[in-house]
Amino acid sequence: MKHAHTISWAIFALLGALTIVVSLISLSAAYLNPDADLIGGRFTPAEVANGDPELAAALSARRGTAAAFGLSYGILLFGIAWGPYRRRGRLFKWLLIASLVNAGVILLRAPVLGVGLGLITAFVPLALIVAAAVLGVVAKRQA
Repeated sequence: MKHAHTISWAIFALLGALTIVVSLISLSAAYLNPDADLIGGRFTPAEVANGDPELAAALSARRGTAAAFGLSYGILLFGIAWGPYRRRGRLFKWLLIASLVNAGVILLRAPVLGVGLGLITAFVPLALIVAAAVLGVVAKRQA
């Protein structure tokens, strides 16, 4: 098939873009409109928390974390499809961008929701990607 590679990267880019859109909708529900954050399709965090505002905020924070991972990896998929996959270039910058977006969105939970629990999840993927990149640079220099 003559255009198989073009079709392939277009599908990846479309999937990445759709993941970004859905993640932004989810992020909006978690951080900007917790009453729209339905758990099980029926209950808001406030209803599930039964009047406990800290638990309600924590429930919204868990959705914010999930949306952050979805958004960052949607960006990763789109970026890799649009750039390096299409041009067969380097991937590190897209991994770093996705990890920085992930960390930034997770860190928003503290000022927006007042929830500090789980902030370490913002740095684990970022640290691993930076460590892997450093190892890659070291290995390339030794080769």
